[in-house]
Amino acid sequence: MKTNQGFTLIEVLIAAVILFSSLAITAQLYSASSLSAEKAANTAQYYQSAELVITNIKSQLRERYQTTKQKEYSGVTQAFGFEFEWQATTQTMITPPMEVDEDFPPDARFPIFVVEVEAPKSGRSFQFRVVAW
Repeated sequence: MKTNQGFTLIEVLIAAVILFSSLAITAQLYSASSLSAEKAANTAQYYQSAELVITNIKSQLRERYQTTKQKEYSGVTQAFGFEFEWQATTQTMITPPMEVDEDFPPDARFPIFVVEVEAPKSGRSFQFRVVAW
């Protein structure tokens, strides 16, 4: 009687199904991890650029206020490939501290602006306050 050597067709098909299933799962995991890494990198870049944008907006706002003394300002600034649109509105006016030799408090002359910043490309927004003089 002849003994069979090798695998049967069923065994080969089962092995192929297991192999291709594991390859498909590995490809999906790689795709998901790549997408997560890309999102994390974009988020990190956004928050890094937001710090630079805040400094830039404060500088622009104070410079504009010195020359025009308006109650509202707006503008667009860019950092690291992100475009930020901002709008500043005067919330209140504050007074400087009294000097020792002053009898009456000085007039309120320093505005506190509420600045709303939006990054249309990413759909994110934030706000902060700044004093101009």
